[in-house]
Amino acid sequence: MQPFEKIKEYSKTVCEQIRWKRAHEVVSEEIENHLIDQRDAYILHGEDEKSATQKAILQMGDAVSIGMGLDKTHKPKPQWTMITLTALLMLIGMLSSYLMSRFSLIPYAISVTVFVVCYFLDFTILGKYAKHLYFIVLATSVSYLGFVVTPPTLVSSQINNRAISLTYLSLIFPITYSIFIYALRHKGFMGVILCGLGYIPFAAVLLLIPSFTGFVLFTISTLVILFLSITKGWFGIDKKRGLLLLLIPTLIAISFTVLYTVRNPYSLSRLSIAINPSSDPFDRGYISILVRDFLANSKFVGEGAIPASFGDNITMLPVSGTNFVLAALTHKFGWVTFIGIIGVVTAFSVYGLYYSAKQKSVLGNLVSLPIVITFIYQAFTYIMNNLGFGLLSSLSLPLVSYGKTALVINSVLIGFMLSVFRTGEIFKDSTKSYTRGNPVFSYEDGKLIINVKGN
Repeated sequence: MQPFEKIKEYSKTVCEQIRWKRAHEVVSEEIENHLIDQRDAYILHGEDEKSATQKAILQMGDAVSIGMGLDKTHKPKPQWTMITLTALLMLIGMLSSYLMSRFSLIPYAISVTVFVVCYFLDFTILGKYAKHLYFIVLATSVSYLGFVVTPPTLVSSQINNRAISLTYLSLIFPITYSIFIYALRHKGFMGVILCGLGYIPFAAVLLLIPSFTGFVLFTISTLVILFLSITKGWFGIDKKRGLLLLLIPTLIAISFTVLYTVRNPYSLSRLSIAINPSSDPFDRGYISILVRDFLANSKFVGEGAIPASFGDNITMLPVSGTNFVLAALTHKFGWVTFIGIIGVVTAFSVYGLYYSAKQKSVLGNLVSLPIVITFIYQAFTYIMNNLGFGLLSSLSLPLVSYGKTALVINSVLIGFMLSVFRTGEIFKDSTKSYTRGNPVFSYEDGKLIINVKGN
């Protein structure tokens, strides 16, 4: 048997003791690299290849014993804390929908199913088909947009049900864009430019719906993820010049925002209405006033009193609908319920950010981070609306507020995020790197040179 074949045979024996099949490739690579390094060290001291290889293997130790030891450390990490928090949120959602007489078992059965599937699915499939997913989601959104687009002068309450469903699809835009960044990270400066341009189509779709809430979510996640990618060196470029290129999507976002607010005068008054709803002469802040009155009559524990201004039929009030479940539960059971739900949401967010920051691979970061951002953004806007400070329209309180589409999409996203946390430590990104032989931007003899072809 040839020396290198002995090394391969040794690593194979080690891996046969490890029950987690996905870890075999990583372990095998580590074992073989270590043996080769040790073999080369012996060769430098005058040993022939065959003898050096044999000594390196003997120094490593018994393959079966080493494999059994690695089997104890190389195994999936069930995310019991995150699974428990997810289950709590879903149970709260089931209870609230039952109390609102909106309960249906089918959406929850579908959500649990897709969550489990995505949890056990290999999340790296997202990285393998990153560009395909970007254009599939974009093409689907654009084609569906033709059936739901409304004139920009109409307020959000006039959007039909199909447009609202498309608004919920904006929840997948951040992760779609994030893995698009993963596909372009080897292209240096040109990759950053293409990522900046890749922001435009999704942003335009969200403003055409129109969904300013979805637009803000997508813009925030885009800037955060691009900033992180540049500062961590994933594009392989000078960080200062890379951050200057970040101005491209930033300026585009500002331009889109200005255009939207000019064509939607109501959006200019949202801030003042959110702070002081009674200041609006057209009574567009009446829902915020109702919610605040509703909460003002809530108790710490137990059901609160109904304000006289509400009338007799509370089921007809906005607080009893999908967008104000948290306010309704607070009034029904007391502020202790509000504190409890916020505690679960906060714990989920903190753990999500913590485990996302621990990811060693680029793909693990780019899959988990946008999902955490999407969760936190949804929760924050929903809570503010349920406190009577509705600067932005809420999408959903993930897994809690009633809404079949949002429930299923959030279950898929959370499932993928926990899949990353469960198995992400054994994944290694491709070693392909960006070379700087022909940079896009260069400065020579007082002239700025732009190389369109790049490398």
